Amino acid sequence: MIRTVELALEGRADYYDVRYTNVTSTNLEMKNKDVTRAIAGSEEGACVRVLYRGAWGFASAPELTEKSLVDAADRAARMAKGIGESIKVKSSLAPIEPMRDEVEIPMKKSFLDMSMESKLAVLESTYDALKDYDFIANLTTTYKDSYTLEEIMSSEGAHVVTKTPRILWAADIVGRKDDDIQSVRRRIGNTTGFEAFDGDRNITVARDGVASLVALLAGKSPPSGPMPVIADNGLCGVFAHEAVGHASEGDLVATGNSCFEGLLGQTIGNEIVTIKDDPTIPGLFGSFIYDDEGVRARTKVLVRDGVLNDLILNRETAARLGLEPNGGARAESYHYRPIARMSNTYIEMGDATFKEMLEGIKRGVYAKDSRGGQVDTSQGLFQFNAQEAYLIENGEITKPLRDVSLSGKTLDILKQIDMVGRDLTLGHPGICGKGQSAPVSDGGPHIRIAKCVVGGR
Repeated sequence: MIRTVELALEGRADYYDVRYTNVTSTNLEMKNKDVTRAIAGSEEGACVRVLYRGAWGFASAPELTEKSLVDAADRAARMAKGIGESIKVKSSLAPIEPMRDEVEIPMKKSFLDMSMESKLAVLESTYDALKDYDFIANLTTTYKDSYTLEEIMSSEGAHVVTKTPRILWAADIVGRKDDDIQSVRRRIGNTTGFEAFDGDRNITVARDGVASLVALLAGKSPPSGPMPVIADNGLCGVFAHEAVGHASEGDLVATGNSCFEGLLGQTIGNEIVTIKDDPTIPGLFGSFIYDDEGVRARTKVLVRDGVLNDLILNRETAARLGLEPNGGARAESYHYRPIARMSNTYIEMGDATFKEMLEGIKRGVYAKDSRGGQVDTSQGLFQFNAQEAYLIENGEITKPLRDVSLSGKTLDILKQIDMVGRDLTLGHPGICGKGQSAPVSDGGPHIRIAKCVVGGR
């Protein structure tokens, strides 16, 4: 492939790369006991990226023929030349050592060798475990797996081949009590094989969702205004991802769309706060060995002891910001060019116990998990909706709450975190959207925020 592209681009590219992907996948869905989707198949294709006189060109080739690759290379070169004639901000790439490597993330129980019926059994067992709860109005379960072979070759001499399995299960549970309807979602996601469900893990996680649903159906409207908030491991992870992780992505910082612009090396939070983005943790849903530019993945300590320490970078943003590339370039498929993206983002554990966090709170909220929200990275504003919450009164958890929202400014909240728990958990999976989707996960310990604005939905 690289020789074909080299000949097609002679004299028309300062840098180019070719990225080939082959994805084998399964996608299943059950609504209550009925199978509503069962799709299995594979897709392959390649893309060519060209940098010429500071401008990028990009084109995909859905057919792996010499003609298709030459056509993609030609379109990318013409695009780069056309843009380069009017572009004001020239692009460049921070230098790297071109890698030549072939790596594979192993599976103990390969889903590639399993029948469709065996995979459907995970959804069927989830339904069987929950079907006797009469307050459950609807249960939708999904199963997805993918095995991705990716090959990256560049004009610098890089040649990296990676093989990555991913597996994702989700249960959306809707409950009804009189006229009140509430819902919860639970997920399991890993870069592993079918061992992700060892020990009937899907049933355990689904039943945990039912317990949360019971609390929601009994919940009352929350108090409102600034008050102490304890965030559980899941909501802590959502804050790390949404409020801090996105603001740390190099392209947003470089274009003035992050509240962290110009703050690298400065104190932005309490010294007890350390936040990492780490694609190297085995098994997590956002993990990978090489990014989509062929750069080896590495741990990024975004915030170290309250100081903004690092950013998530692809080679272009690293060059623009005068930093080293750190393996943060990701692309949804061969239809997309790599951009700076998160992987597994979390707050590092501290030394506080949950009991110590409760002590001293006369009136506050204990919030768990998230059911969505929104973030303005440029202004540093966020608003999250907790999936489950409880009132804290005089150091004790009292009654369940519903429709709790939390809002604030990222830079304020980082300073308001006054206790960090010792109960770190990782592996809350999700699909992150930023013009294109990427598998990620988040996590953390319990954290206590001395003052956060609480409201109802």
